Amino acid sequence: MRIVINGTEKELPEGATVAQAIEGEPYLPGNSIALIRPMDAQRKMTNEYLVRTSKGNFIIELKGNEYSKAWKRIYHDIVGKNLRWQTSRLHAFGSFPTQFEKSRSVTSYKRYDCFFGLGGYDVNTTYLMIARIDTSDDLGLKDSVFARVTRGRHILDRLDEGDMIEHIEPVVLRMATKDAFATTDLQMKVEDGMLVETYVGVKLDERSPLCCEHFLVIAEEGGMSIDDKGFSYSASEANMDTNLGQEFSDVRRPDDVTVRHKGYQAGKVYFYNQVRQLNRSHNLVGKVTNGMNLVHLVPLKGKFMVRPDPGRILTIGMTQAQASSFLGSIGKKQKRTGDVTDGAIVVEQEPEMTIYALKEDEVDTMGVPADKIFSVTMDANGSPWTVRYFRKVTGLDHKPIGTMKVHFTYEGMSMITFEGDPLLAADLYPEKLYEGTVHRGDVAITNMSRPQRGLIGIRLEDSDEFGPTGEESPGTSMLGRFIGDLDTLMKGISDGDIVYIRQAAMEEAKPKRKAAPKKVRSEEGASTEKKAATKRSVKKVPVKERSPIKGTKKGKGEGNGQ
Repeated sequence: MRIVINGTEKELPEGATVAQAIEGEPYLPGNSIALIRPMDAQRKMTNEYLVRTSKGNFIIELKGNEYSKAWKRIYHDIVGKNLRWQTSRLHAFGSFPTQFEKSRSVTSYKRYDCFFGLGGYDVNTTYLMIARIDTSDDLGLKDSVFARVTRGRHILDRLDEGDMIEHIEPVVLRMATKDAFATTDLQMKVEDGMLVETYVGVKLDERSPLCCEHFLVIAEEGGMSIDDKGFSYSASEANMDTNLGQEFSDVRRPDDVTVRHKGYQAGKVYFYNQVRQLNRSHNLVGKVTNGMNLVHLVPLKGKFMVRPDPGRILTIGMTQAQASSFLGSIGKKQKRTGDVTDGAIVVEQEPEMTIYALKEDEVDTMGVPADKIFSVTMDANGSPWTVRYFRKVTGLDHKPIGTMKVHFTYEGMSMITFEGDPLLAADLYPEKLYEGTVHRGDVAITNMSRPQRGLIGIRLEDSDEFGPTGEESPGTSMLGRFIGDLDTLMKGISDGDIVYIRQAAMEEAKPKRKAAPKKVRSEEGASTEKKAATKRSVKKVPVKERSPIKGTKKGKGEGNGQ
């Protein structure tokens, strides 16, 4: 048998499974695959029909009775017929011959019911009738209601006698589950002539570079989820914690992909299957080039694979040698800075956003020795808001290596603090407060209950009095632990320096805690630590913006997210 998979014909043996069909095709395990029956089969099974008149279109939905089956056999004969007559109660298109069995009986009709009626009780003068109001009458056929007008009802009020039915066709855009469906069952058998889609291809629009990067970040996670569905769209709420800006907006057309950049649910990604008017809160990020059916067939909370074009251009986290190979494969030259040795790890890239990098012949990759990148654990279960904040401030929400700028430190100090974002920390609720001793290597953030909210700190010695940012327990939300050599981190460090970090891998073994001796603290010493947490650094080193997608406080805005 023959199928069409991702636009290409493929021969398969009879009884082949989905797994056999998708062999060699782009696919990530656990994601949905679309299976669509041949168009002829869909036309036979559809229950919706579009009726085009000289005044506009309306859609009817069949009821599934014997007269509905008759409609499927004879609707071609109704094309070209005029609105022969109308009253305040009904429209009558025709006439045309049928082989119905006439019957004298009164039938009740609801407004917008579609039914057959006879002129003069003669089956050779059968009419397609549509009720304009609830009514009852004897029209030669018993219980002949076969459908109901579901959309385009306003067109009925525009019709005049003489207006023609120009065309009738089955509606297959809104496919029923028996016609087309998404599945994760790779052992399901495919049918001859089926259309199979394993991924959604999206051609990005360079006029919205920031929102394109937002889309690429989500697509990198191995599959995009569908969290909301409407008549005209399917949408993903994978990352609605972003601060985006106005870029390119246009009328939203079928297969357009947009990102809501402001207002309620900013960051939400929409895939459209119907035309929607221009909304300045939406930026156009691309056009679906493959998988048009898949994206709309995936059920709520389902996932599908996405292949953006172009793919993300990001070398951060690679070695300088790997970055050189990657950039060469896409026709770009590499300019190495910082540590230029092959084994150095790339921690910064210029330009960092894909759309801008595409326009450059050369990409700047800044490297540092591997031992200058430090790991931090994050307790997402115990401190979800704190982890969310930390990932936003450091840039770990959109790249594998983040940055922290030293806020205040000096030799012999019992902690080191890093700059935060007071605005983003405005909703940093207290969570996972420490009890008892805070240990060397513990990492925490000052929560919203204190003036220095958002400040990040690492404890350099054990303490029963103060947390990693110099605050007492109620003002300290514990994040996790610093993994690595703190002595290496502190060697020669000063205010304004940049520290590179990554999230500790699950398999990364925690080092045995080596408790530092507690210092006997005088009242004056405690006061000094408290002041260190609130002191603003005198030495301010300008730092270029390293995070193209920074977090902001969520809030309600305009529109309904559509």
